[in-house]
Amino acid sequence: MLFLRTYKMKLLVLAAMFLVVVFIIIGCGAEDHSPTVRCLNFGVENVRRNLHIIASVDVGRKPLYGVSSETVKLLILPQEVPVPGDVYYSGDRIAFIPYTKLQDSTEYRFEIDGDIEDASGEKMQSMRQTFWTGNVLQVYYVDLLRSYNSTDGEVNSIGIYFSEGVDSTSLPMNITVLEDDWTNQFFDVVYYSEVALAVLVFSYPLELNKNYTLSISANLLSATDTGNLDGDRDGEDVDYDPFILNFRYESDPVEGIIVADSSTNAAEYYEPTERCFLYEFGI
Repeated sequence: MLFLRTYKMKLLVLAAMFLVVVFIIIGCGAEDHSPTVRCLNFGVENVRRNLHIIASVDVGRKPLYGVSSETVKLLILPQEVPVPGDVYYSGDRIAFIPYTKLQDSTEYRFEIDGDIEDASGEKMQSMRQTFWTGNVLQVYYVDLLRSYNSTDGEVNSIGIYFSEGVDSTSLPMNITVLEDDWTNQFFDVVYYSEVALAVLVFSYPLELNKNYTLSISANLLSATDTGNLDGDRDGEDVDYDPFILNFRYESDPVEGIIVADSSTNAAEYYEPTERCFLYEFGI
């Protein structure tokens, strides 16, 4: 009898272990893992015309199946004309790359809809986002921490993303970075035309606890239509307002270096709460 009891106990333990393993493999329910779009890399107004759309997706059970030009689309409104482009998927990113830059002052809708599912067969939630492009050259975003050394407390380069291509030959003469005592900071400019990105590589790194001012003159011209820079991002380039950004770096125990204080004369874009638009830049 003792042998039978022991044998039954072993069977119960093995059965319990099997159920735990099955639970781990299968998961805790399909509804908890429904794939969703977590973040988009663009705002809704004055969106840059050379945009490569990236959707950051939350996928509990990778990969996704069914990601194609039939389920991921960019449409020109109000006629809902499809924009030609390529669709890519990898891990937790869905990308739509238009063949040509987007039109000026145009309303678009990006949508993910249709039979997309994860490895467990769970359907992805549909998503639609409407946005408008601008019609003038603007500063799209400034990455103040493009390259830095937390150990030494130094920032080696910053990146300036424009809404469209610029006349790269005039970049050095139209950009200045000043310390708070008006000391000019020296740098080389590396320009990436495919994403309209100007990288300022400093001869001497920017330091912590100092105030700096980045200025970009309105004399900087668009490579598309030779229009001037709309520095204050008000939709007008005839006022010749420069783009001005004041900023300061501080040490942070977690991040290493943070931008502790920054302000700009330019009107802000309306953007998602999660600022993930930099996912589009692979440089």
